[in-house]
Amino acid sequence: MNDSCTCCSGCSSWQSATSYKNSFFKRLLVAVSVVIIIAMCLTPAEARSVEHRRRHQRRPDMAQLTKDETMKRPKNPSTEQFKNATRKIKHKLRNTKRFFDQDRKVLNETREYRDGMPSWLPAVNFVDIHFHDYRTSRKVGKSITERKFTYLMPKLYKTLKEYEVIFKLLLNVQLDLSDDPFTNYIVVRQKLLTDTLDKLYSTIAEIQENMIAVNMPIPPFDKNRMKLDALDKKVDATQCLKNDYIAFRGYGNLLNNWYSEFRCPLNKKSDRKCAVFHAKMNEKLDNKRFKNNRNI
Repeated sequence: MNDSCTCCSGCSSWQSATSYKNSFFKRLLVAVSVVIIIAMCLTPAEARSVEHRRRHQRRPDMAQLTKDETMKRPKNPSTEQFKNATRKIKHKLRNTKRFFDQDRKVLNETREYRDGMPSWLPAVNFVDIHFHDYRTSRKVGKSITERKFTYLMPKLYKTLKEYEVIFKLLLNVQLDLSDDPFTNYIVVRQKLLTDTLDKLYSTIAEIQENMIAVNMPIPPFDKNRMKLDALDKKVDATQCLKNDYIAFRGYGNLLNNWYSEFRCPLNKKSDRKCAVFHAKMNEKLDNKRFKNNRNI
C-alpha cells in the first residue's frame, strides 16, 4: 500500500514537473517569437534612419560649396575693367541728365516750338541700338560686357559730340534784337547754353577717359557730315526761340534714351520704368517694320 502510494506520488510529481517544463518552454517560445516579430518590424525603420543619417553626413552643403566656389573663382580682369568703365559712364549720364532737366525748367516751352524736326537736328536710331543682338558678334575671349561697351560707346560719343557742335552754333548766332522783351531771354539762354556745354564737355571727357582705360581708341568725329547748312546763323527772336527749344528738346530726349539704354537691358523687364522704355522701343520697331513693308 505504501509502495503504491509512493509510486503514484512519484508519478504525479514527475508529471507535474513535465507539465511545468512544457508550459515554461511554451511561454519562452512565445516570448522569443514576439521579440523576433518586434525586431523584424523595427529593423527596417532603424536601418532607414541610419542610412538617412549616413547620407546627410556624406552629402556636402551645396550652398556652402557654391559660396566657396564663387569666392575662389577668379574674376576676369578685362571684364571687370569694362564693367567699371560702363558703370562710371552710366553714372555720369544720370547726373548730366538730372542737371539738364533742372536747368531746362527756366524755359517756358510752348507746343508751337516742340513739334519741329529740322534736318540739322541729329537723329539717333535707338531702335537698332536697343535690339542689337550681341550674340551674333561673339568673339573668342570677349564677354558680353566688352561687346556691349565696344558697340555702344562710339555711338554715344558721336551723338554727344553732335550736340556739342549744335550748342556752340546756337551760342554764337547773330540775334536780331528788335523785340525788346526778348532781351530778357538772351540772358537766360546764354547761361543755359553755357552750363549745358560745360556739363557736356565733362561727360565727353568721362567717356574718352574710360575708353582709354580699356585700351579702346577714341573714334574719329567729323562735324562736316552734319547738315549744319540748314541751321541759320542769323535769326530773329521767333526763330531763335524755335531753334533753342527744338535743340533742348532733342538733347533731353537723347539723354533720357541713352540713360535708359544703359539702365534697361532687354532682359530687365520687372522694373516699371524699364517696362515703359521697352514698350516705347517695341512701338517704334513696329512702326519701322510697317514703313519697310509699305516700301516693298
